[in-house]
Amino acid sequence: MTDPASWLLEHGENVQYGLFFGLLPLLLVVERILPFRRLPGDAARLRTNAALTLLAVLSLGIVPVSFIGAAMWADARGVGLLNLAALPPGVVIVATLLLRGGLSTLTHWLNHRVPLLWRLHRVHHLDTELDVSSTVRFHPLEMPVNALIGVPLVVALGLSPWVLVIYEFLDVAVTLFSHSNLQVPAKLDRWLRYVLVTPNLHRVHHSSFRPETDSNYGAVFPIWDVVFGTFRSETREPQEAMELGLEDVRGPAAQRLLGLLVSPLYRDLSRLDRRSAGGTEAPT
Repeated sequence: MTDPASWLLEHGENVQYGLFFGLLPLLLVVERILPFRRLPGDAARLRTNAALTLLAVLSLGIVPVSFIGAAMWADARGVGLLNLAALPPGVVIVATLLLRGGLSTLTHWLNHRVPLLWRLHRVHHLDTELDVSSTVRFHPLEMPVNALIGVPLVVALGLSPWVLVIYEFLDVAVTLFSHSNLQVPAKLDRWLRYVLVTPNLHRVHHSSFRPETDSNYGAVFPIWDVVFGTFRSETREPQEAMELGLEDVRGPAAQRLLGLLVSPLYRDLSRLDRRSAGGTEAPT
């Protein structure tokens, strides 16, 4: 009989994709029944988000090793912090979940702070609205680059492979939920946002007001934002009406697929905006 850990490692990827492609259409329907913000009907935006989602998922195929593969390699050789001692299973589970959440928070923070990484990551933030279609609206190079940053840290920390699979399940469910345009009851959100990243908490991160953009980096757990002082639940303007996206590029230019794919070549996105409008601005 296969033990649960082995089953997770063998079938985890299929379950992860099943969760994603099952929850995505469900939340697309539910957020239209119980919306937090009234979103304009913008077919071009949805098409672009769908195309970027597909390209981002396909881009994972060019990564030579996954976090789970790296953790299995470290586990087999007794390499990494958590593999140095025989820790109780409960400690391993909690430590792996928290450290993996910390790794995600750190990578996200670097994406905002390192200029070259920001050029890739800002494609996600150029979306001028936020709903579940925004979840994997990433430049196709962002996920492979993040993997290159994270894989050595997974090995160094000695994270448990099968617990990482559980984290990936949580990551799929929570990130779809946190990007959705769902109306979450205020009483529930007030305590839930300290346990899991909620739509109201993550929407702060998508504000066009830079101090709000540079907050709430956690994808699943907000604990590291609380610890390092980047947790922010209040906004300058009411969330129902605040401007989302980036001030650099607004309107149709923020939704043009080709423009978004070449946008990392531009330091100044206003040049890309002018080029989209018919100019001849060269990358810089």
